[in-house]
Amino acid sequence: MTEPLEDVVGSVLGVPPQSLSDDSSSENVREWDSLRQLSILLALENAYGITITTDQALDMNSISAIRALLTEHGLELPS
Repeated sequence: MTEPLEDVVGSVLGVPPQSLSDDSSSENVREWDSLRQLSILLALENAYGITITTDQALDMNSISAIRALLTEHGLELPS
């Protein structure tokens, strides 16, 4: 079973997963800074067994954008 996206991102950011939604982003989550952005990328690659390109990484600025990225990789996650 795939780990929920909010669990992966919440773990990296140090916030409760239930506090995150598709609207959560680097713009409105104080803990989501550039260093943690890289940590999120690495955690996603590890959790879902994918490789994220530089272009894709530049667009990963919200939970909804990450969910879309994972869909591009053939993963379907509950919203």
